[in-house]
Amino acid sequence: MMIAEAFPIGEQIKLHTFDFRIYPELWNDFDIEDEVIEALEWTETKFLNDEGTDFSDDVKNLPTDSGGIYIFIIKSHVLKGVSEYLAYIGRAQFTKRHNLRVRCKRYLSLYLDEKERPKITTLMNYFKNHLFLRYAKVSDNKLIIRLEAELINSLLPPFNDEVPKKVVRQAINAF
Repeated sequence: MMIAEAFPIGEQIKLHTFDFRIYPELWNDFDIEDEVIEALEWTETKFLNDEGTDFSDDVKNLPTDSGGIYIFIIKSHVLKGVSEYLAYIGRAQFTKRHNLRVRCKRYLSLYLDEKERPKITTLMNYFKNHLFLRYAKVSDNKLIIRLEAELINSLLPPFNDEVPKKVVRQAINAF
Protein backbone atom coordinates (compact mmCIF):
# COMPACT_ATOMS: atom_id res chain seq x y z
CA MET A 1 0.00 0.00 0.00
CA MET A 2 1.32 3.44 -0.87
CA ILE A 3 1.62 6.14 1.77
CA ALA A 4 -0.96 8.29 -0.04
CA GLU A 5 -3.57 5.53 0.23
CA ALA A 6 -2.97 4.94 3.95
CA PHE A 7 -3.21 8.50 5.30
CA PRO A 8 -5.32 11.60 4.65
CA ILE A 9 -3.46 14.53 3.06
CA GLY A 10 -2.87 16.34 6.37
CA GLU A 11 -1.11 13.31 7.84
CA GLN A 12 0.83 12.80 4.59
CA ILE A 13 2.11 16.37 4.74
CA LYS A 14 3.25 15.86 8.36
CA LEU A 15 5.12 12.72 7.28
CA HIS A 16 6.87 14.77 4.58
CA THR A 17 7.88 17.65 6.86
CA PHE A 18 11.59 18.08 7.55
CA ASP A 19 13.64 20.81 9.18
CA PHE A 20 15.65 22.85 6.72
CA ARG A 21 18.09 25.07 8.61
CA ILE A 22 19.34 28.08 6.72
CA TYR A 23 21.85 30.22 8.55
CA PRO A 24 23.86 32.62 6.34
CA GLU A 25 26.53 33.14 9.03
CA LEU A 26 27.63 29.54 8.39
CA TRP A 27 28.01 30.35 4.71
CA ASN A 28 30.56 33.00 5.71
CA ASP A 29 32.56 30.31 7.54
CA PHE A 30 32.85 28.14 4.41
CA ASP A 31 36.60 27.58 4.12
CA ILE A 32 37.29 26.14 0.67
CA GLU A 33 39.02 28.23 -1.94
CA ASP A 34 36.81 29.58 -4.74
CA GLU A 35 39.11 28.04 -7.34
CA VAL A 36 38.53 24.57 -5.88
CA ILE A 37 34.74 24.97 -5.89
CA GLU A 38 34.70 26.46 -9.39
CA ALA A 39 36.85 23.59 -10.70
CA LEU A 40 34.31 20.96 -9.60
CA GLU A 41 32.43 19.52 -12.57
CA TRP A 42 29.03 18.36 -11.36
CA THR A 43 27.16 15.59 -13.15
CA GLU A 44 23.49 14.92 -12.41
CA THR A 45 21.39 11.82 -12.84
CA LYS A 46 18.13 10.45 -11.57
CA PHE A 47 19.02 8.11 -8.72
CA LEU A 48 16.47 5.31 -9.16
CA ASN A 49 14.65 3.96 -12.19
CA ASP A 50 11.08 5.09 -12.90
CA GLU A 51 9.64 2.24 -10.83
CA GLY A 52 11.86 3.19 -7.89
CA THR A 53 13.03 -0.41 -7.55
CA ASP A 54 16.58 -0.24 -8.92
CA PHE A 55 19.22 2.29 -9.86
CA SER A 56 18.90 4.35 -12.99
CA ASP A 57 21.21 3.25 -15.80
CA ASP A 58 23.41 6.31 -15.19
CA VAL A 59 23.97 5.37 -11.54
CA LYS A 60 24.93 1.87 -12.61
CA ASN A 61 27.66 3.51 -14.70
CA LEU A 62 29.07 5.98 -12.17
CA PRO A 63 32.86 6.32 -12.25
CA THR A 64 34.94 3.61 -10.62
CA ASP A 65 38.23 5.40 -11.22
CA SER A 66 37.71 8.22 -8.72
CA GLY A 67 36.35 9.35 -5.42
CA GLY A 68 34.44 12.55 -4.96
CA ILE A 69 31.57 14.42 -3.41
CA TYR A 70 27.94 13.57 -4.06
CA ILE A 71 24.67 15.16 -3.08
CA PHE A 72 21.09 14.01 -3.15
CA ILE A 73 18.60 16.55 -4.46
CA ILE A 74 14.84 16.29 -4.25
CA LYS A 75 13.43 17.82 -7.43
CA SER A 76 9.92 18.83 -8.30
CA HIS A 77 8.68 19.17 -11.86
CA VAL A 78 6.88 22.34 -10.70
CA LEU A 79 9.12 25.33 -11.51
CA LYS A 80 11.94 23.23 -12.92
CA GLY A 81 15.34 24.48 -11.85
CA VAL A 82 13.80 26.41 -8.98
CA SER A 83 11.97 23.88 -6.81
CA GLU A 84 14.96 21.75 -5.82
CA TYR A 85 15.90 20.80 -2.28
CA LEU A 86 19.35 19.81 -1.07
CA ALA A 87 18.73 16.70 1.03
CA TYR A 88 22.09 15.05 1.71
CA ILE A 89 25.83 15.51 1.17
CA GLY A 90 28.27 12.60 1.16
CA ARG A 91 31.77 11.63 0.19
CA ALA A 92 33.41 8.72 -1.55
CA GLN A 93 37.11 8.35 -0.97
CA PHE A 94 39.10 6.51 -3.58
CA THR A 95 40.79 3.25 -2.58
CA LYS A 96 41.15 -0.20 -4.15
CA ARG A 97 37.64 -1.12 -2.97
CA HIS A 98 35.97 2.24 -2.67
CA ASN A 99 34.92 4.75 -5.35
CA LEU A 100 31.96 6.89 -6.39
CA ARG A 101 29.98 4.00 -7.87
CA VAL A 102 30.47 1.67 -4.90
CA ARG A 103 29.61 4.37 -2.37
CA CYS A 104 26.52 5.71 -4.11
CA LYS A 105 25.14 2.24 -4.83
CA ARG A 106 25.44 1.42 -1.12
CA TYR A 107 22.42 3.65 -0.49
CA LEU A 108 20.01 1.08 -1.88
CA SER A 109 21.02 -1.40 0.83
CA LEU A 110 20.89 1.39 3.46
CA TYR A 111 17.37 2.21 2.28
CA LEU A 112 16.28 -1.39 2.76
CA ASP A 113 17.66 -1.49 6.34
CA GLU A 114 15.96 1.31 8.23
CA LYS A 115 17.74 0.33 11.47
CA GLU A 116 21.11 1.26 10.00
CA ARG A 117 20.24 4.68 8.53
CA PRO A 118 16.62 5.71 9.27
CA LYS A 119 16.97 9.11 7.57
CA ILE A 120 18.17 7.48 4.36
CA THR A 121 15.25 5.05 4.51
CA THR A 122 12.87 8.00 4.89
CA LEU A 123 14.54 9.88 2.04
CA MET A 124 14.19 6.92 -0.29
CA ASN A 125 10.67 5.96 0.81
CA TYR A 126 9.17 9.42 0.49
CA PHE A 127 11.13 10.88 -2.42
CA LYS A 128 12.52 8.00 -4.48
CA ASN A 129 10.75 9.09 -7.66
CA HIS A 130 12.03 12.65 -7.24
CA LEU A 131 15.54 11.91 -6.03
CA PHE A 132 18.52 12.98 -8.11
CA LEU A 133 22.21 12.46 -7.56
CA ARG A 134 24.81 15.10 -8.34
CA TYR A 135 28.45 14.21 -8.06
CA ALA A 136 31.84 15.73 -8.70
CA LYS A 137 34.96 13.65 -9.14
CA VAL A 138 37.78 14.60 -6.78
CA SER A 139 41.14 12.83 -6.82
CA ASP A 140 42.56 13.96 -3.46
CA ASN A 141 41.11 12.01 -0.50
CA LYS A 142 42.10 14.71 2.02
CA LEU A 143 40.27 17.30 -0.06
CA ILE A 144 37.22 14.99 -0.30
CA ILE A 145 37.01 14.77 3.50
CA ARG A 146 37.48 18.53 3.88
CA LEU A 147 34.94 19.37 1.17
CA GLU A 148 32.25 17.15 2.66
CA ALA A 149 32.76 18.59 6.15
CA GLU A 150 32.72 22.20 4.95
CA LEU A 151 29.63 21.68 2.79
CA ILE A 152 27.69 19.94 5.58
CA ASN A 153 28.71 22.56 8.16
CA SER A 154 27.68 25.40 5.85
CA LEU A 155 24.48 24.05 4.30
CA LEU A 156 23.10 21.71 7.03
CA PRO A 157 21.25 19.22 4.79
CA PRO A 158 18.27 17.73 6.65
CA PHE A 159 19.10 14.08 5.93
CA ASN A 160 22.71 14.16 7.13
CA ASP A 161 22.96 12.50 10.54
CA GLU A 162 26.21 14.07 11.59
CA VAL A 163 27.45 17.64 11.47
CA PRO A 164 31.27 17.54 11.65
CA LYS A 165 31.94 20.90 13.33
CA LYS A 166 31.43 20.56 17.07
CA VAL A 167 30.18 24.10 17.67
CA VAL A 168 27.59 23.84 14.86
CA ARG A 169 26.49 20.38 16.04
CA GLN A 170 26.05 21.68 19.62
CA ALA A 171 23.99 24.63 18.37
CA ILE A 172 21.69 22.34 16.40
CA ASN A 173 21.30 19.95 19.33
CA ALA A 174 20.38 22.88 21.61
CA PHE A 175 17.14 23.24 19.65
